[in-house]
Amino acid sequence: MNKKQNNTFFINTLIIIITNFVVKMLGLINKIAITRMLGTNGMSLYVLSFPTIMLFISIAGFSLNITISKLVSEAIVSRKYSPKKLVKKSCLYSVLLSFIMLILYLIFLKPLTIHFLKNEDLFYPLLAGAPLIMLVGISDGLKGYFTGIKKMHISSLGNLIEQIGRIGFSLIFLYIMLPYGIITATFFCLLALSFGEICAIIYSLIKIKKYPIESYDNTSGEGKAIIAMAVPTTTSRLIGNFTYFLEPILYTTILSYLGYKVTDIQTTYTILDAYTIPLLTFISFLPFALSTAMVPSVSEASALNKTNSLHYYIRKSLTFCLIPSIILSINLFLFANEYMNLIYGTTEGTTYIKYLTFMFICYYLHIPIVAILQASGYAKKVFITSTIIHIIRLLLLVVLSFIPCIGLNSVLIATTATMILGFIVNLIQLIKITKFRFQLSSMISLILISIIGFSVAILLKKWDVHYLFILGITSIIILSLAIWQKLIWIESFKQNFLKRKKLRENS
Repeated sequence: MNKKQNNTFFINTLIIIITNFVVKMLGLINKIAITRMLGTNGMSLYVLSFPTIMLFISIAGFSLNITISKLVSEAIVSRKYSPKKLVKKSCLYSVLLSFIMLILYLIFLKPLTIHFLKNEDLFYPLLAGAPLIMLVGISDGLKGYFTGIKKMHISSLGNLIEQIGRIGFSLIFLYIMLPYGIITATFFCLLALSFGEICAIIYSLIKIKKYPIESYDNTSGEGKAIIAMAVPTTTSRLIGNFTYFLEPILYTTILSYLGYKVTDIQTTYTILDAYTIPLLTFISFLPFALSTAMVPSVSEASALNKTNSLHYYIRKSLTFCLIPSIILSINLFLFANEYMNLIYGTTEGTTYIKYLTFMFICYYLHIPIVAILQASGYAKKVFITSTIIHIIRLLLLVVLSFIPCIGLNSVLIATTATMILGFIVNLIQLIKITKFRFQLSSMISLILISIIGFSVAILLKKWDVHYLFILGITSIIILSLAIWQKLIWIESFKQNFLKRKKLRENS
C-alpha cells in the first residue's frame, strides 16, 4: 500500500469517526430528553414501534448506501460502469420499492397492532413511520455516491444535519404535543425522523452541484450490478429486521401464554432494548464509521487483486475496533450502575451488563468483518450466514422462553448467543477467503495490554477513585501501549505533520 492510499484511508476514517461521535452524542442527549419527557409508557410505544418501521425501511432503502459506494468506487478505477447511470437507476429502484412497501405498510398496519403487537395504542406511532419509507432510499443513494468518490466529509455532514434536524423537530414537537397525550407526542416524535431525512436529502442535492456525477460512455450492466449487490445485502438486512420485527411479537405472545403479565413483558423488553443493549453497544459508531470508510478502499483493493492492501485493512480495522471495545468492557464491568445512571438516569437493566460486556467485544469486531466481506464481493455469503443465524435466534427465543429460570431473559440470551455465533462464522469465512492470518506477537500484546488495563482499573477502584477518572486513566494506558506496540497506526499523523511542516518551511 502506498502512502497516499494510507493517508486517504486514515483521513476518511478520522472524518467519519469524529462526525459519528458528534451524531452519537447528540442522539444520546436527544434520547435522554425523550425518555424523560415521554416516560416509561411513551418510551414503550417508541421502542415497540421501531422493529416494524425498520423492517419496511430495510427493504425500501435497498442497501443503496453500501451498494452505490462500492460500485461507484469500482467504476472510477475500472470505468466498467457509469456513476451517473448507477445513481439514476438506484434512485429509480428505490422509488418503486418504496411505493410498494408504503402501500403494504398502510394495509397491514391496523391488523398488526391489534392481532400481533396486541396494543392498539401503537397504531399512530407506527403511522408516523410511513413518510420515512419513501425518503430513506433516496437519502442512502446520495450518501453512497459521496462515499464512493471518497468525499466522506459530505456524507458524514449529511448524517450530522439529519441528526440535528431530527432532534430539533422531535423536541419542538414534544414540547407542543405533550399536553395532547402520550400517543400524540410519540407520533410526532417518530415523525421527526422523516424531517431529519429531508434535511439530509436537501443538503446532498446542494452538494451534487459542486461534485457533479460523472458519466462514462460505452458502459452497460449498471442495473444488473446494483441488483447483484443490493439484493443479497438487502435480504440479509431484511432478515435481520424481520427477526427484530418478530422478536417482540413472539416474546409477548409466548410469555403471555405462559402466564406472564403483558405489562411486565413489555417493560422488560423496553428496558433491554432501550437501556441494556444500547449501553453495551455504546461506541458502535466507531466500527460503523470505520466500515463506511473502508468500503471504497477495500472494493478497489479487491478489484485490483491487491492482497497486501486487503490484509492491511483487515488488520488495522480489527485492531482499531478491538482497542476501544476493551476499554469500554473493562469500565462497564466495574461501573455498570454508574454509567447507566449517568447516561440514562436509571439503573434499570444493569444486572446483565457485568456478565455480557466482554462478550460484546465480538459485536464490535463483527461489524468491520461483514463490511469487508460485502465490499470484497461476498455479499451472498454474508446473506446465507445471516439467514441461518437469525433463524437460530428466533428458535432460541422460543425454546428459552419455556425454561422457567430464564423466561423474561430469553430475548437477551438469544441475542447474545447468536451475535457470538455470527461473529465466529463470518471470521472463519474472512480468513478462508482472504488468506488472512493473525500475527501471534500482536495477539500476545493485546492480551497483555488488556490485563494491564484491567488490573489498573481494579486497583484504582479499590482506592475509591472516581469512575470517570478511571475511564480516562485506563484509556490513556491502553491507547499508549497500543501505539507503542504499533497496534494502532500513527503513520498518517506523521505524514500530515511532516507535510504541514514542509509547507510552512517553504512559505
